Amino acid sequence: METNQDNPLLLHFCKELSVHIESLSKSQTTINPAEFAELIATTTHEVLEAFASGEFDLLAYRNTMIDEYKELAQKSIDSYSASNSTIEKITEKHAEILGESTSLAMIDFGKITEKFSDIQNHLSDEVSRANEIIYNLLEQVKGLEIKTSLDPLTKTYNRYALQEHLKSIIEKETLDFEIFALMIDVDDFKIINDKFGHIAGDKVLIFIAKLLKKALRDGDRVYRFGGEEFIIIINRTDFEGARLVAERLLNLCRNNKPLFQNQQIPVTLSIGLTKITEGDTVDTIIDRSDKALYRAKKNGKNRLEMEL
Repeated sequence: METNQDNPLLLHFCKELSVHIESLSKSQTTINPAEFAELIATTTHEVLEAFASGEFDLLAYRNTMIDEYKELAQKSIDSYSASNSTIEKITEKHAEILGESTSLAMIDFGKITEKFSDIQNHLSDEVSRANEIIYNLLEQVKGLEIKTSLDPLTKTYNRYALQEHLKSIIEKETLDFEIFALMIDVDDFKIINDKFGHIAGDKVLIFIAKLLKKALRDGDRVYRFGGEEFIIIINRTDFEGARLVAERLLNLCRNNKPLFQNQQIPVTLSIGLTKITEGDTVDTIIDRSDKALYRAKKNGKNRLEMEL
């Protein structure tokens, strides 16, 4: 069971309720059961309102969620709404118990102390249940983020989208046309980051992504594979056509330099080319293009190598 020491929402509830009780005990020694139930219900509403207003960080992502996450957010709100109702029922029940446990018309504050730990345990169970639902929703949100098809920085397709595209290709029994993969790496990207800063590095990646997309035909796709690496899938061409595409990309990069704070940043590319064949897997395609890229790096960078 999650205790109030582990749960910030419950901890805040107990703190606020203690403040109310301490304040009330200064002016009176007893309290009517109905008043005590109302006191707990009031404190519950205050804490939940503080949660909804953003005092607690359990739903810090809520202001950044896109339309696809609205349904999950609604489930979260409904869960805490239901929890609120359950908590109120708990407080009413405990008020009844307190009233039945004494023959006096009023409740002594000593009786409240005896029962307070029971109330905490019940509230802890309910809040833990609601928090478990929130955790599950957060996990679903993470899953959606992984499956989002675009890289947030470069607005190219991301690695997940690449894997799905390659799977759709290799699942076919026969390929209708020749398909090639280009693995592209920005040369000396670490030096660019060290010399100009990481913001400049991000600008370079955005610049390269735009350059790649502008140079390609409709139907060819650019993917950010990771870091400063991109992969392009080219279809409906032959080996010579794929080679010419790669050479054109090299020349475009040589002749166009991104600007950062009025400074031109020299950028070149290394490219590894491979042809996708029947019987390939995602791993074999990546492995061959990576080997070709490694040779391009080893042989001086700013060049194309092939692994066929």
